[in-house]
Amino acid sequence: MNKLQLLLFFCTTTFSVFAQQPDFNFFDKIAFQEEGNFIKKSAFVESQNYTQTDFVYQRMEWEINPDTLFIKGVVTSYYRSKTNNLNEVEFDLYSSMTVDSVVHNNKKLTFNQSENKVNITLSESLNKGQLDSVSVYYQGNPGSSGFGAFSKTMHNNVPNIWTLSEPYGAMEWWPCKQSLADKIDSIDIIVTSPKAYRTASIGILVSNTVSNGFRTMHWKHRFPIATYLVAISVTNYSVYSDYLELDDGRQIEILNYVYPENLETAKEKTPRTAEVIKLYNKLIGEYPFAKEKYGHAQFGWGGGMEHQTMSFMGNFNFGLVAHELAHQWFGDYITLGSWQDIWLNEGFASYLTGLSYEHIETDWWYTWRKVNVERIVSLPGGSVFVNDTTDIGAIFSGRLSYSKGAYILHMLRWVLGDDDFYTGMQNYFNDPEVANGFARTNQFVKHMETAGDTTLTEFFNDWFYGEGFPVYSANFLPTENNALKITLSQTSSHQSVDFFEMPVPVRVYNSNKTDSADFRLVNTTNNQEFIVEPGFKVTELKIDPDYWLVSKTAEIVSAPITPATSKFSVFPNPFSEEVTLSIPANQQLISTKLLSADGTLITKITGDKTTFDWSAFSPGIYIIQIKTSKEIFEQKLIKR
Repeated sequence: MNKLQLLLFFCTTTFSVFAQQPDFNFFDKIAFQEEGNFIKKSAFVESQNYTQTDFVYQRMEWEINPDTLFIKGVVTSYYRSKTNNLNEVEFDLYSSMTVDSVVHNNKKLTFNQSENKVNITLSESLNKGQLDSVSVYYQGNPGSSGFGAFSKTMHNNVPNIWTLSEPYGAMEWWPCKQSLADKIDSIDIIVTSPKAYRTASIGILVSNTVSNGFRTMHWKHRFPIATYLVAISVTNYSVYSDYLELDDGRQIEILNYVYPENLETAKEKTPRTAEVIKLYNKLIGEYPFAKEKYGHAQFGWGGGMEHQTMSFMGNFNFGLVAHELAHQWFGDYITLGSWQDIWLNEGFASYLTGLSYEHIETDWWYTWRKVNVERIVSLPGGSVFVNDTTDIGAIFSGRLSYSKGAYILHMLRWVLGDDDFYTGMQNYFNDPEVANGFARTNQFVKHMETAGDTTLTEFFNDWFYGEGFPVYSANFLPTENNALKITLSQTSSHQSVDFFEMPVPVRVYNSNKTDSADFRLVNTTNNQEFIVEPGFKVTELKIDPDYWLVSKTAEIVSAPITPATSKFSVFPNPFSEEVTLSIPANQQLISTKLLSADGTLITKITGDKTTFDWSAFSPGIYIIQIKTSKEIFEQKLIKR
């Protein structure tokens, strides 16, 4: 996708709904791509050699001047061997970066740098469990992949160097183990820059010293962290803090590094972060990095990135703040174990953003649901499961990874009920197997099945691995004592799923809408009939009026269909291809009409023809109208 295509896609998809609504922007990882570098980045494959080491600590010491797109420094890595006779350690680093030397115990080691790898020969082989370290001295101009891995932008005529390494960009600017199998247990980041600039980064600020015209800032982080979440941003920041007071008297600091020209605006918006943290604490569990901080660092891009304990922000709008904050629970503390499961990051953060509208910005909760459903059903197919992890556009699909991923959770909540849904979410968050580590979809599913005491195999086969959504049709007919017979049918928008078994929310109204009633129709077969008792005469029916489901509604029929008698018959019904009519012997057939469920004429045949090939028509509910020399007969007709 070229820059113009991305710009048009971004603008038309994100901003076309309501001019005054919040920015429901789920494309926070989409950037303008330079085609060649984009392809280069997407070709990354994690090294099999990474199973041989466990990285326990890394210290990054860098010299950065925001005036120049350049980095120089040393990265010291402590690792534990996971095999016997380990004699080589491997790092990812783009070949455009120059490794000056590799040092171990004050002695230089032999290394080979080629094909975006640095292979280091150890002076002595390591046994399993043995701890060792190497320091890689390097420098260079990382360039830019277009996805913000190491970028220079300007604000108010002041330069800003910032990083954004998701998914495969860390290796563009520092020697690392770019892995979704091994988190670094702890890190220190030490950046020296001209004294006019400050560095925003991960963890707690240990020291901030100025000497001989240079400022050195030391950040310490003592939680496991995925490589792609390591980040720095260097510019002339203004700094202030907000705080969340917890019930037990503790405080969570919300540290803000913002451009000086935006300081007053930021101070108006960032205090709401505390309100959202409090909500997520209640719904999911306490902010996982409360011992350190949460924070924002403004950077030169319109979206956001959830760097651990300090999200990088293009703005401080409520939706973006809520989204990046949510990633601290889902994405940072619990990180996807494969880019195939990106929804465990983006779908979860998107849904928690929705919950922040439900509980805080309540006026926009309905609109959030409507916008997301409309985005999802704008195309008939597409799987939330990412088959091709070299396709970065597929990984960060706003329609699928973000919106449909969020709606998998919303529909799970509808299927399981609030109590079981939130119990499952909390149990997943507290699972020691994924806490501070990596997760796959099946681990999440097990928690939801346990909480709901049910199986969710078909649900995830349909909604996560499968493609598309149901298109519902309904016919309703009053019966005795104001009871109502509802016939519900569906077609699938994509052939990968033949039928979506779901409880379908239906709302019925009387003629002036002074009375309404809601029903939950557990739809397990096509053309399924339900008898409900609203207690009043129903004149209108709506399917899923509150947007619980990813679906479309094709037709709803309320016309009183003449029941079949011995005089007339239409068969087979339901039909797949041909339909045959039988009329009384003393009547002459004049015309046959096929109408849609809402009464629109589909086709009209004049004369006495009684057999019709209607195989080309779409599945759904129709009305057949037969006009004879003596009467007009109507009947509901189902096309499978």
